[in-house]
Amino acid sequence: MLVVLLGWRRAQAKRLARSRADDDARDSAVTALQESMLQSGQGLLLRFEAIAKRLPPDHPTRRDLVEALDRAELILEKGLDKAQHLRDGTTPPKDPGNRHRS
Repeated sequence: MLVVLLGWRRAQAKRLARSRADDDARDSAVTALQESMLQSGQGLLLRFEAIAKRLPPDHPTRRDLVEALDRAELILEKGLDKAQHLRDGTTPPKDPGNRHRS
């Protein structure tokens, strides 16, 4: 009976170790994907900022583009904060509302 119980316990420990390894691999893949998406978003923001700078400062399209870029940057920052909190295992602070930067 003891041999059966030890065999069952050993098999259970192996399953648990395999499950933890799978979870770690999944977490690592998710983190890499999040970082890749955030970096791609930042690259797009920089590209559009470069395009906006080619327009005259008083051009209405430039103002609209800069305003849209500011909003996109806030969204990207929130995504980065959430990803960091997920990695740290902490809870992100409550969103105080729609803060707008000029």
